[in-house]
Amino acid sequence: MLDLIQKALSAKRESKRIEFKETFDPNSPAEWCEIIKDIVAIANSGGGIIVFGLNSLGLPTGASLAELTQIDPADFGNKLSKYTGTVQPEFEIRELEKLGRKLQAFVVHAVSVPIVFQRPGTYDIGAGKQKTAFGLGTVYFRHGAKTEPGNSEDIRAVMERQLESIRKSWIKGVRKVVQAPEGSQIITVRPAGNFGGFVGSPALRAVKDPSATPVLLTRDRQKASGVFVHEEVSEGIFDEINNVIDANRALARGRRSFLFGGDIYYRIYAERQHVVQREDDISLLLRSAIYELCAPFMFWTLALPEEAVAERFTEMYLHPKGNAIHAFLRLAMLLGGDFCDWLYGNWHAKWRGHSQPPSFYFAFKEMKANASKMDPRLAGARVRLGTQLQVDNISVSASELLSNPQKASSLLSITCMRIFEGKAYDARSTARVLDYFAYSTQIQDRASAIGRAIMKAIGDRKPGDLMGTARNE
Repeated sequence: MLDLIQKALSAKRESKRIEFKETFDPNSPAEWCEIIKDIVAIANSGGGIIVFGLNSLGLPTGASLAELTQIDPADFGNKLSKYTGTVQPEFEIRELEKLGRKLQAFVVHAVSVPIVFQRPGTYDIGAGKQKTAFGLGTVYFRHGAKTEPGNSEDIRAVMERQLESIRKSWIKGVRKVVQAPEGSQIITVRPAGNFGGFVGSPALRAVKDPSATPVLLTRDRQKASGVFVHEEVSEGIFDEINNVIDANRALARGRRSFLFGGDIYYRIYAERQHVVQREDDISLLLRSAIYELCAPFMFWTLALPEEAVAERFTEMYLHPKGNAIHAFLRLAMLLGGDFCDWLYGNWHAKWRGHSQPPSFYFAFKEMKANASKMDPRLAGARVRLGTQLQVDNISVSASELLSNPQKASSLLSITCMRIFEGKAYDARSTARVLDYFAYSTQIQDRASAIGRAIMKAIGDRKPGDLMGTARNE
């Protein structure tokens, strides 16, 4: 904190973490709205400081700050909660001095979950007109010295900041274990409040004895026998994934879209097992994956009841869209020959009289023919047994992945993370193939139920016309 204050006092211009205000009028609704927007943006961006009494060059203005110093800090909290609800950033009010002039500063702490405005910040500008400083449902961040609405890069930065914080906490705990004298015990302490109904926690000790009783580290409280080290590690390690999904739900306000884009989607899919499985959220992620992003989706399919899966693919059947329709083709190959014959028959009845049917029609015809000569999983993925996939300098064959779904799942997580990090821009098709091999067997186990649900949901309705430009993948 002291370092941040010194940087602010020596700075000659504003930056992402430093904001200057020449003065502040607590009687002005406009200034309240603008300062609240800046406080929230700085908190969302990792914390920073607002210094009152300095101009844009960082020089004291000499303006009186007497009214500002008399404001009760609780009043600031009440003003914030009016627009942010129960979630509000923590900040400290400090008195500073520069070149003999008294200054006031707000030191704003970072928040782990971006704050979304729950009410619009509007104020009167005269002549019966209103100006809006921030709207309902908006999320603000600092872009350089400006406070602006957030984008997917801002969400990525929040997630990386939280991951780094959790890693440091975990490493600190692991270091204590490693450095503990031989024979030491690790005592787990039950956190305050009710944690899964545990009455007490057993003492744990790290040993080299292979016959020792193993301890399962899990987020499933029904499987756990104790709490590992601290609630922050066992419960907080994957919270940032679910926080993004919660934020999307709040921002979407009923829209059926994942608003943060493909890169953030891949970040979530890299740790898909740790997503809290609310049916509405999983259904939205499935729809976005198959309909908007052309991304891996099989895990969400398995997480949903057959009727919810049928709803998503019925939408695709009635409103096929560009390359997205290939997701339906891949799923169909796993649902068996009868389902494929039924689906192809519907498409054939629609497109046989056209001089130029869409390319997916011919692609599906070819996949059906190949399925009679090879494993339908290969036909659906459109690869051969000897096809080699590259993941982080690891080369693995399709043959090996077919017999080892767990390896396919592990490589899928690595690939998704590399896509999110911007290190594998051309790996999206690889991710789709890995996804297919990781979960195809489980999909086949439910093929009959899923196929019946889709056929029932579609009924006698005719397939729709293709939207957008379809290309073979």
